[in-house]
Amino acid sequence: MKYIVDFKPYVDEKNEISYYADIERRITLGQSITQNEAEDFLTKVSYLTRKKLNPNMDNFDNLCDTAQSILGHYFEDINAKVTHCSTQRVISPKVTGHNFSIVSLNVEGEEKDFLLDPTYIQFFSTETCNESNYMISKRNPNLVLLTPSPGYFINEEEMEPVQFLLKYGYIELTPEYAKIYGDSFYNTDRGIKINPKERKSLPSLMYLRSFKSGREPLSTSKEKLLMTGQAINSFQENTLKHVI
Repeated sequence: MKYIVDFKPYVDEKNEISYYADIERRITLGQSITQNEAEDFLTKVSYLTRKKLNPNMDNFDNLCDTAQSILGHYFEDINAKVTHCSTQRVISPKVTGHNFSIVSLNVEGEEKDFLLDPTYIQFFSTETCNESNYMISKRNPNLVLLTPSPGYFINEEEMEPVQFLLKYGYIELTPEYAKIYGDSFYNTDRGIKINPKERKSLPSLMYLRSFKSGREPLSTSKEKLLMTGQAINSFQENTLKHVI
């Protein structure tokens, strides 16, 4: 698949299980970890999720539900606070449907939120990110029936944090990044619009509150993920197996 960005997912074949096991243990106990440890840990978990979804890591279309389930069950198992969101519930019922999650970690004594979305790249294809994908009603020029994909609505000055999210599959949930992410979906809203192709925006705090109150149920059970080999195993358990 061709993308409008230079998509190069992070690849990690290192096997430093004990390092991640120690971070995981402290998360489980509610203890503090450093900023670097949080970034390393989320990078590794997002990488493993992508490998479970598609070993080639070259196409993640329609895999957001499974990704959310993989991440959800894993973080719940290690006692991390995680909320699950659907764009059509936390942004608007008429936007492009997509699932993502928010995980909260104790980082250097402060609770920090991170947005988890390993499959966001699916909205940056060259086929769907162009103006020709607008479908306006012939009877009503203010009625939007279809829009381009969310990636179409990312401005050039917003591309740096978006590239980080696309590469690593997560990003810290700051007000600025919540707004960039949320607006990319908000602009896919269908219905009556005074200026159909004019870019719209919502306040960042609105996105933050909405995302952190997500209540989306996981679509795939842990048992099914285990049966299909898609569940992420505890680093601590893997460490014990290697010791034994």
